[in-house]
Amino acid sequence: MPMRLATRMVRASGARRCVRTLAAATLIACPPADSEPRRRALPSVSADTFGALPLRARALRVRAHPDLVESSAATVSVSQPAIIFTINDSGHEPVLFAIDTTGADRGAWHITGARNVDWEAAALGPCGPAPAADTGATAVAHCLYIGETGDNDAAYTRRAIYRVAEPAAQRAGFIGTLAAERVAYRYADGPRNVEAMYVAPDGTVNLITKSPRRDSAGRLRPALIYAIPPSAWGTADGVVAQRTDSLAIVPGSAPFRQVTDAALSPDARFLAVRTYHQVYIFATDPATGAVRRSVPPTLCNVAGLDERQGEGIGWLGAARELVLTSEGRTAPAHIISCPLPAS
Repeated sequence: MPMRLATRMVRASGARRCVRTLAAATLIACPPADSEPRRRALPSVSADTFGALPLRARALRVRAHPDLVESSAATVSVSQPAIIFTINDSGHEPVLFAIDTTGADRGAWHITGARNVDWEAAALGPCGPAPAADTGATAVAHCLYIGETGDNDAAYTRRAIYRVAEPAAQRAGFIGTLAAERVAYRYADGPRNVEAMYVAPDGTVNLITKSPRRDSAGRLRPALIYAIPPSAWGTADGVVAQRTDSLAIVPGSAPFRQVTDAALSPDARFLAVRTYHQVYIFATDPATGAVRRSVPPTLCNVAGLDERQGEGIGWLGAARELVLTSEGRTAPAHIISCPLPAS
């Protein structure tokens, strides 16, 4: 059946005004908020405060389906290493888009059984629980997980994750359909705004908080990780996402430091977490995807890239490169290499 893809852009009202000055080599700025007009990254943030510059970086001209206008996440196929999947932000049709590493359109799929109220995250993971080691079973197929996780005002009591079988990349202009599974969830300690998600090898969905929050003493809190177990799929009443960890990222502690996406490397040894202007890379346990606290993360400064609003991140296979995506119909993607933590 023909599908009409909408191209609506929804903007929240009440944008705050921010003043930016550069004095004594210090940048003073308000972090981006989703309610503000979109703007380009500032190229003048010093590397010593925002991490090392990328080892390599190149821009990629994106020629995706014309309805991809607010890329809010990125995830790279394992079985199709040159294929990058992405989604639009809130207010658009529930559609999965694909491009390749040349930037070309490789298809779009309408997700049945889903709504895009505030899609913010995407990740690749197993389509079910990992097989037991003593069964001799082969690894389960890959699925794409789409996070209905955005909540700028921390007002939603329930959020949702959708899961679809990974589709085969197609030619430019292709439009198909995919049926989604859905799991509803809530956070154990109240609503959270989340734009970053990754799926562990066992199918656990990990959600990372985006926005600045303060503790009872008024101190900024680190980004928190919440987990949804693989057993949650198929439950009718929803589940509770439990807090399992925190990261050495403190949203709000520097300009533009809010968590916008995350990606686990194909071998599950590294977790890349991006903010608007930085990429943190953590060493992880390859069996569980859990962050290894004994290994300091590395930090990569991407403030100088031509990103309108940096949102997505994904690993490009064994080459240890990362792809970064940005909102904007004509915004380029970037392929970069960053220092990795000691393992």
